[in-house]
Amino acid sequence: MQTTVFELLFLHRVSVEISLVLVIYAGFHMDVLKGGLLSFALGFFLDTITGSTIGLYVILYLSIFFISVLVSLRVYAERALFILSYVLVCALFECCVVLMFFKHFQDLDLFHKFYTLFLPQILVVSLISPACFNSFRRFGDILNVAVERSDKRARNR
Repeated sequence: MQTTVFELLFLHRVSVEISLVLVIYAGFHMDVLKGGLLSFALGFFLDTITGSTIGLYVILYLSIFFISVLVSLRVYAERALFILSYVLVCALFECCVVLMFFKHFQDLDLFHKFYTLFLPQILVVSLISPACFNSFRRFGDILNVAVERSDKRARNR
């Protein structure tokens, strides 16, 4: 979804990385096993879709997930300003790691595109992150209701 719908929405100028926001949400709201597996899967799929070195996004997403778990233990992470700020910091971290990886391991210097390409992407994903958190929460509530209903049906039989 993030590679097709959002690129069309932003006329191929900005790529919105919703998977990063989902990894951060998982770190704040999911248990370690489920959130870790989700982060691993998202990183693996992003590695295969982007054609980058296998493991780059897996390691990045797992790192961001575990840092988010630690942050969620210390901070009340429900305010929109905190979510926006935290996603901004995580997106900057991810961008810097990816840029350094490409510079040192693949001899691609993309730092000159930071202000024109990467910074707009980081700002857009940060600005929409509170709305994404609300959407993820509502979707999770719908799934929990469906699970509760199926549990009730199983008990009534």
